Amino acid sequence: MVCFRKLVLAAVASGILSLGSALRAGVIYDNLPPLSTSGGTDAIYVDGPAYNSFSTGDTASQLLDVKLFLSGTLGSRSSFTVSLLSDSSSTPGTPGSLLTTLGTFSDSTLNFVAPSVYDISVANYDLAPDTRYWIELSGASSVAAWSYASNVTGAGIGGEYNAYSPGGDLTVSPNTHDTAPYLMRVTTTQTSNLPPVIVDPTPNPPDPNPPNPPSSLPEPGTLCQALTALAIGTVVIARRRIIGT
Repeated sequence: MVCFRKLVLAAVASGILSLGSALRAGVIYDNLPPLSTSGGTDAIYVDGPAYNSFSTGDTASQLLDVKLFLSGTLGSRSSFTVSLLSDSSSTPGTPGSLLTTLGTFSDSTLNFVAPSVYDISVANYDLAPDTRYWIELSGASSVAAWSYASNVTGAGIGGEYNAYSPGGDLTVSPNTHDTAPYLMRVTTTQTSNLPPVIVDPTPNPPDPNPPNPPSSLPEPGTLCQALTALAIGTVVIARRRIIGT
């Protein structure tokens, strides 16, 4: 009976791991909420075009879907365009030439109440292995706004860049806590060498007025409570080991 129970538990654990891998399959860049949170927005007609870079793994794949965290701002509504760009051959780590237009959309399709996920399906565009690409959001008279992250938590964030160009003056920054990227998810047919989700080690700025550190010596009553809890915990662990044998 014990052996059968172990086999069942092992099968369940394996299924959960497989399901987790399936849910992550093909996602090579992702910092959409709840992985990260918005630190603000850049209005495209003021700060755009805006850009986020992402890189492929060690096998050829196809681009399937791009999700951006967008909202609408006040003003006369027009349209915005989402494009796929190469990395610059002359200045690596900066947006290059246009590869394909993923779509042009009416501003009226945006959420004007709060930022939300805007889904852009792609007709299987071929991506080269080990290559950096850029997603561009543009629209000279668009009221679209792209939310940027409050930290660098996510998958595929490390080693990538973000950029914006107010007044045509391009500014490119590496993805760091101080220059966090825009919120985006990129899904491809890539199923191996997927980037893990990395948590920002400094999600919030340090408290300028930290509380006084606690005393290193516990009060006698606290010490007694801790010893009692430890004794109870030892008994519980011992009982579990006996039951499991």
